[in-house]
Amino acid sequence: MAPAAGAQGVEAGDEWIKVRRKGRRIKSHHPVLPPSNTSNSGPKQRPSSLSVSDVEREHRHIRDQWRASTGCRRLRDVVASCDCGSAITDAICFGLGSFDPEDGSWENKRRAHIQLSAFLYMVEQLQCDKRVPIRCLFQEPIFNSVDEAFIRSLGYEVVYSPNGFEQVSTSTLVFGIHLYRDIYAHALANNLPAVFVGTPREVWEECRASDIPDWDRLKELDDRCDKVEFPEDSGYTTFSSTVIHWRRQSGT
Repeated sequence: MAPAAGAQGVEAGDEWIKVRRKGRRIKSHHPVLPPSNTSNSGPKQRPSSLSVSDVEREHRHIRDQWRASTGCRRLRDVVASCDCGSAITDAICFGLGSFDPEDGSWENKRRAHIQLSAFLYMVEQLQCDKRVPIRCLFQEPIFNSVDEAFIRSLGYEVVYSPNGFEQVSTSTLVFGIHLYRDIYAHALANNLPAVFVGTPREVWEECRASDIPDWDRLKELDDRCDKVEFPEDSGYTTFSSTVIHWRRQSGT
């Protein structure tokens, strides 16, 4: 996962928030999204062993367990205490993973359900009393047809690379857990989002990734945001070395 243990103080308002880094390396759970695919018809998909109702049933069970957790309560408090600097109009989840992983891994399946639960919970909390719903999009190259049908059954959109990257605006929540650096670079290329959830700059620096050509964009995100550690998924590494970046209202 992340580099060697340590701590970095990050100023947010009048307080200093600890961003703790755990483990020794960044581990991405998903493949690089191909920026050259401009089709919105999607790639050829592998068959699924589950039905949409199977996925719905598993999701309700895992979501309800997570919503009763300390991590969920802490996430609610974090969102309530932070100012994203502008109203969120849309939210894009990158690299969620499959609810029916090809290797049959229960850990990977659970991770996808937990990340979906956390993403939608953040959207719910940011929605508050806004009359216009926050538009939610998902870009994940390993989705199969049932994964896509499940997401659409919830009322959300599935898009294909690079369409998700092109949708990022200054009023977007970008959510991408443990992804490759170039995925983040594509997501930040056109605009710095209002909220970015992902691996923080200091983790990449400790992995000696600071010499990459598009590092300036990641540094700008770091400089213009207040940060707080994403609440842990107790007993799992689902959100290890993950930080919520809130772009400051002043833009400085």
